[in-house]
Amino acid sequence: MNLLIVEDEPEMIAAIKIMIESYNKEIQIITCGCPSEAIKVFDEQAVDAALLDIRLPEMSGFDLADYFSMRKPGLSLVFITAYNSYAQEAFDANAVDYVLKPIRKERLYRALDKISVELEERKSRIIKARPQVQINVLGKIIVSSGDFILKWKRKKSMEVFAYLLHQEPAPVHKDILCELMWPDCEPKKASHYLQTIIYQLRKSIAEVADNRIVIEYADHCYRLKLDCVSYDVKTFHCAYRNAFAQRNPEIGDLVEAEQIYTGPYYGEECWVWALGKQQSLSIKYQRVLEQIIEYKMRSGIIDETLFYIEKWFAGGFYGRQGQYSAWIKEFTGR
Repeated sequence: MNLLIVEDEPEMIAAIKIMIESYNKEIQIITCGCPSEAIKVFDEQAVDAALLDIRLPEMSGFDLADYFSMRKPGLSLVFITAYNSYAQEAFDANAVDYVLKPIRKERLYRALDKISVELEERKSRIIKARPQVQINVLGKIIVSSGDFILKWKRKKSMEVFAYLLHQEPAPVHKDILCELMWPDCEPKKASHYLQTIIYQLRKSIAEVADNRIVIEYADHCYRLKLDCVSYDVKTFHCAYRNAFAQRNPEIGDLVEAEQIYTGPYYGEECWVWALGKQQSLSIKYQRVLEQIIEYKMRSGIIDETLFYIEKWFAGGFYGRQGQYSAWIKEFTGR
């Protein structure tokens, strides 16, 4: 959960942070001392819930909540204040809770519990209502949801997305991205190109995947965040582990892994930074194929043996050319 706290008293922010960290260290806390700073942060980062003081400089917590809700309907909101006269107004703003100062730890925990429940319920509704988001990069890069397919504005947009996915869930410093994508450009120009592409990517991704694929930005780093997304590389890794978790892999597990691997990592794209992982996945696929071929041969299923041998040769693999060529000649006369 990414929780935004907007409070103009530094001592209060420090106290709230300590209580939240003792509640759950995995909550990502973002703090702002004024509404203008909070608006900038909200527009740049993925925020799941907000803890807002009601009396703030520049605008009230209610006005700030209206701004947030217009851009992200259903955002989980908790108001904090020293005055209990705002309770009705807070709940009219669809707040999850309303916490009075001085804040007691147990009271804040109850509010955080309510936020967690609301986020889980919303996530469950979204999963049921929307088609699965798919990211496929084995053979060809395709990001889709139902009938919607992500269209790349330009080739470099695809590469930036692919590199962030390659590093996921780790963050990537913007300077590293600039140097990698535009090695011959001046840093300032490369930074401008990157900002433009990130803006276009966020807009295009939102049309296909809503907030299930998010490009986050913090501490000068970009990070790709996936939520309830089917990613073929992870699915292949899972199937591969299941197949070879036992000494004698089951043929069903092997075939499942083989069917997921529909081509090289990032297909025909020749990005140098992707070659290591491309080779690693190819080696695993080769092992899967060879296990299937051995099983089919032992079982006397000649047509399927030849089918998978043809796939092995199509993959450009080495090590068993002589053996497999001899089998092809024996069974087909070729």
